[in-house]
Amino acid sequence: MRQLTIFRKTVWASMVGLVMAAPPICAAPVSFDNDACTNPSAEARLRQRETAVLGPGHAESHAKARAKQCRVAKGLEKAPTPDEQVLAAASAQATNTAGQWSAPFVIPVVGITAVLLHTGKVLFWSYEPTQYHNPEASNTGVAYLWDSRTRTGYAITPPENIWCAGQTILSDGRVFIAGGNLRYPDPNAPEGQQNFRGALSSYTFNPLSETWTAQPNMSVGRWYPTATRLADNRVVITSGLDETGSGNTTAVVEVFTPAASMDGVGTMSVVSLHDPSGMYPFQYLLSSGQMMQAGPAFYNTLLLTPGSWSWSSIPNLLSSHYEYANGVLYTDASVTPVKQVVMIAGGAEGDSAFRNNEWFDVGNPNAGWRQFPQWLQPRHNANTVILPDGTLFTVGGNAASNGYDNPHFDSELYNKPAGDPTGSWISMSPNTIQAGYHSSAILLPDATVLLSQDDMNPLATSTHQAQVYSPPYLFKGARPSITSAPGTVSLGQTFTVGSSTPNVSSVALVAPGAVTHGNDMHQRYIKLRYTKQGAKNLRVTLPASSSLVPPGYYMLFVIDSQGVPSVAKFVRIS
Repeated sequence: MRQLTIFRKTVWASMVGLVMAAPPICAAPVSFDNDACTNPSAEARLRQRETAVLGPGHAESHAKARAKQCRVAKGLEKAPTPDEQVLAAASAQATNTAGQWSAPFVIPVVGITAVLLHTGKVLFWSYEPTQYHNPEASNTGVAYLWDSRTRTGYAITPPENIWCAGQTILSDGRVFIAGGNLRYPDPNAPEGQQNFRGALSSYTFNPLSETWTAQPNMSVGRWYPTATRLADNRVVITSGLDETGSGNTTAVVEVFTPAASMDGVGTMSVVSLHDPSGMYPFQYLLSSGQMMQAGPAFYNTLLLTPGSWSWSSIPNLLSSHYEYANGVLYTDASVTPVKQVVMIAGGAEGDSAFRNNEWFDVGNPNAGWRQFPQWLQPRHNANTVILPDGTLFTVGGNAASNGYDNPHFDSELYNKPAGDPTGSWISMSPNTIQAGYHSSAILLPDATVLLSQDDMNPLATSTHQAQVYSPPYLFKGARPSITSAPGTVSLGQTFTVGSSTPNVSSVALVAPGAVTHGNDMHQRYIKLRYTKQGAKNLRVTLPASSSLVPPGYYMLFVIDSQGVPSVAKFVRIS
């Protein structure tokens, strides 16, 4: 199954020109129209390869998807759009229970990766569209900074093609990036070396100076790795296709130790070996200080213990979550004992997406994985975002066997906090941009959600769009505001937060998102304990454990008795 998953990803990528007819030496840049759409011999070779590996039926569906994408790219067919009646019905209730989407606006980069910085800006990066799948220009990428306050942005130059890397955010706000695209598939490479090659490089991005710093190379290349920050600010890096072009997923586990300086160079070390069962495995720092790795295979459910770097088993998932599922980590520190839950949702098996959402109670591991309320629609390639009130918002993805057919425009809201498995999913207002594959969704400081368009037409970056979703809680009345809060707080500290209203129902920290392919490697929600002090002041207490609250920047939200959240204030946990 692992090799089949790798092959599927390669096949989907081929929709924009996996097989090149030109020789690799002095080859012209890949043209979407000239290669994938009008080269019968290239299409025939790819079809033959798919038929041998996936079977004739599956190969046929992929061929149809490629043909459709070519027609859209040429302007002969429009990309799918939400049904007008669905839009009209959603619009009628957009001001009460379904939320509301902004008009689409242009962000001239495919939002394959999105990272929220504590400056309020969102860092996007992607492949360079004019060189997409050109083996001779594999290391060219693009990046873009979008300001969530002004809703304007500008291009910046990435250090290389960090598309399909792993990323997280360090305690001082730097973004850490591991791996990326060393080389696109090259049919002219030696047999057994024609697949994607993962980059060995790693970088940090300073959000204040908006500059990149090269960090030490890893021992192996990684394309689609997962990067998980531990309680002590070190980062565990797992999985990803290696640098050989063989299509093999690496079993090498490495740890990055950051330098103290924002622009300093840290160290990289190999600490363990473990087959991750697939690319972009789901990983979470748990209250014990151990790191959970769960999926994509149902049997890949283990804990990694820092220091000894040994792996121990926990109960298996109920099912596998191949083909881009998503997951969340929810912590309620307002109760004793603290409750912590992991929820993993969606993905695909075979030729279709499914709803197999499941959850794991970290405090009761013997109970194993249990079924979580199921989505209204089966999805893979979707994004699930934790909102300030602890509820979950799922958007985008599709229900087909490839990344672009049958895209979902209807979004869903889980109506209880993620730690409560007794809730249900409710249909929300549909987005109008297509977000079927290579799309990202991320929570903004004003409690809205930013959604980027997919890359159905990878060359149309000048018209690439995004939308902002306002959840139903923003239509319930006036918003509370945080009138005062410290900029820095220590673990275990009790501190004062001023609120514009005495009617507060909860206080929460939400870590900034760092998402790609539905896998948010930094998303974390922590509900805090508090008491009222006077009419509008709150005495809020942080847990003392760095495993529960890894030091770093968080969005602090106050939610009133009507369920309406404030605009967040960024605080740094030291």
